Amino acid sequence: MRRLTSSEKDLLASIEQQLSARRRTVITPDIVEQATHLIRSMTDPRPGLHELVGPVCTTSDIVAWLGISRQGINKAVRTNRILAVQSPTTMWYYPTWQLMANHSVIDDMSEVLGRLRGRVHQLTAATWFQRPLEVLEQTTPAQWMLDGHDLHTVVGAAEAFATAEERRPSPVPLFDPEIQATSL
Repeated sequence: MRRLTSSEKDLLASIEQQLSARRRTVITPDIVEQATHLIRSMTDPRPGLHELVGPVCTTSDIVAWLGISRQGINKAVRTNRILAVQSPTTMWYYPTWQLMANHSVIDDMSEVLGRLRGRVHQLTAATWFQRPLEVLEQTTPAQWMLDGHDLHTVVGAAEAFATAEERRPSPVPLFDPEIQATSL
């Protein structure tokens, strides 16, 4: 058995405090099972950001790659020309699949991101680009765009996804805050 981390000890102390502050109660095996399930789901290792959206780079990396200022990057994100994901520590990361060998960003990104922005959480949108879709012949939206396939089809897929998310939002994926950025 390993030693508990300080945050794990804090969790147990908080549970003990909650139990001791209440009247004595009967804790059935069913309650123990539910609590165990809840703790397991909260403490299971989370995937890394790169596992959800593919390799990512930092703001300084993308500034150097594209040869534009941080303000230029921020404007490109605001105008849907670059896909960005903010970490829990408020740092910005950029999936590298959208960066082309000629030091530019994939064509027509704004057409697709424009359908998602404001309707779908940025991390949910970033994971959507990595999910194979039947309408795209089991190709991911990212690969579809990289391969130069019909833009109208991927824009339609983005619109359909955003509409479905507005009706029944998916939970925002959680990821390990220790992010491994790729150097460009």
